[in-house]
Amino acid sequence: MEKRPQETNESTVSFRVKFGILILLCFQNAGHALLARFSQSIMGESYSSTEVVLVAEVMKVIVSAYLTVTEKQQNEVLPTTENRPVTNPFARLFYLLLAADKVLILVFVYSFANVLSYYALARVDAAVYTVLLQLKILSTASFFVIMLGRSFSGAKWRSLLLLVIGCILVASPAFNKECAGQSGDSNGDEKVSVFETALGVGAILIMVTISGYSAVYFESMLKKDKTTVWERNFQLAFYSSILLLGIMVSERVYSSTGFDDVFKGWTINAFLLAFIQAAGGMLVAATLKYADAILKTLATSGSIVLSAVVGYALLDGPLDIFVGLGCICTILAIFNYTLDATPTS
Repeated sequence: MEKRPQETNESTVSFRVKFGILILLCFQNAGHALLARFSQSIMGESYSSTEVVLVAEVMKVIVSAYLTVTEKQQNEVLPTTENRPVTNPFARLFYLLLAADKVLILVFVYSFANVLSYYALARVDAAVYTVLLQLKILSTASFFVIMLGRSFSGAKWRSLLLLVIGCILVASPAFNKECAGQSGDSNGDEKVSVFETALGVGAILIMVTISGYSAVYFESMLKKDKTTVWERNFQLAFYSSILLLGIMVSERVYSSTGFDDVFKGWTINAFLLAFIQAAGGMLVAATLKYADAILKTLATSGSIVLSAVVGYALLDGPLDIFVGLGCICTILAIFNYTLDATPTS
């Protein structure tokens, strides 16, 4: 009986930490989207998106390595040291790079998904791509049930379905742009065959499946393994940096300008985007560690609403009745999911 107040305080602190991380992730996603729109659409700045992502991953490597080295916790017993604990923090980093087989799976899965996105966009309209991509909300919940053995109430499933509809409505201005582009270019471009379109749709569905699987797989790693969230971030960011560096070099090899325009066109906005994206990667890992992949999806969806409203107020973005309905549906879905008292078994 005496431990109940302490357990209540711990659960309150855990809720505050979880809520704080989700709020930060929501604002991070919205800030990244708004700054990217301002930088590229309004300011007309041109820089390589691959370079921005590479710099962000390098930032994550540095921060994660620092936190791993300075974190005060009991070191694991490593088989390569004859069951003696590793006391050298830099030896710990080296060991993490050698024992990153689980993380390498994620790196290759993410890379494959990026390749599929380019393949799909070459065969389907941006509107179709946007709509089908929202199915990752349902795929994440499905892999929760399949991989982790959890079950959701009917109210939670309805909330997730409403969330998909809300995200599609918020993205509806992209449909209008696509239709306008098609009407203007209807006489010039060749139509994509039905078979090619089916291949593009199939690629998107594979991406949706990969997105749900990787989110739940990463969460299970963070929660089941003794490896800390910063150590997993270090592994993931390091090997992602190597992969991105290879992509950047290949782009320059086949470019007419070669390596002369590396980091050309970079501005303070590009550095801010890299910083915000790096912070987002850290927040996603923390969200999966202290919350779950479904709540991460809710936070990301909430950022879409925030981006739409702030973009309309500051960047002259579109905000019609469909976007308004989408914002309402998204907000209702988030509240219905979080306020549902049915326990998740």
